[in-house]
Amino acid sequence: MSSFYLMVTVLTALMVLDVQMPAVSPIETLLVGEEGESSSISWPLVEGTSGGIERINEILEYKNVTGESIDEIVTNYRMYGAGIVGSSFVVNWMNAEYLDLQITVETLGAYPSQMVFNFLFNLETGEEVTAEDLFMEEQITDLVKLCDHELQNRITDQIEDEFTFTETDLNQLGMRRSGIVFHYDFNFPHASAAMEPDGELFFSWNVLNEFLLPEARH
Repeated sequence: MSSFYLMVTVLTALMVLDVQMPAVSPIETLLVGEEGESSSISWPLVEGTSGGIERINEILEYKNVTGESIDEIVTNYRMYGAGIVGSSFVVNWMNAEYLDLQITVETLGAYPSQMVFNFLFNLETGEEVTAEDLFMEEQITDLVKLCDHELQNRITDQIEDEFTFTETDLNQLGMRRSGIVFHYDFNFPHASAAMEPDGELFFSWNVLNEFLLPEARH
């Protein structure tokens, strides 16, 4: 092997080693009620060397997501045992460019419920990824039609209300190793939540490549 190719090989290896994946660690907050009952808040903290880490953590700040501060949650749980009573998160997928995570917040009022927040971040900028970042403008109309067709296939005859996938819904997106998922929220009331169709519309890279910007294709 020539010295030139040996140098290229070594430099490539060093570049790969230099790309460090961020770590997503839980921040745990204990909730304790007046009678000793307890629960916990588990919240993501993103750490690493990527340029957008500080911005990601700003977006993920507890009050920015839920509308309430941790202190308010702790106080409400101690006094009333209601409101936000717990939370957890999961990293759905991550590579050197993107971080996809989901936060689930448990609430208790007249009945138990939950709020689900999905985030897809660009690790370099720290901003949430939008459809405009990934898809060609001239293909948006056909992409919406594709998603709406899949959505209608999920809706059974027992559901009387009409639901339509729109261009706005394209921004509720996530990323997986094998494709992209659009999160459609049917927002059924608690009484009929069991009838709510699956709103996770997944499409493989092979299906989406014709809609994606050249730099986003797989």
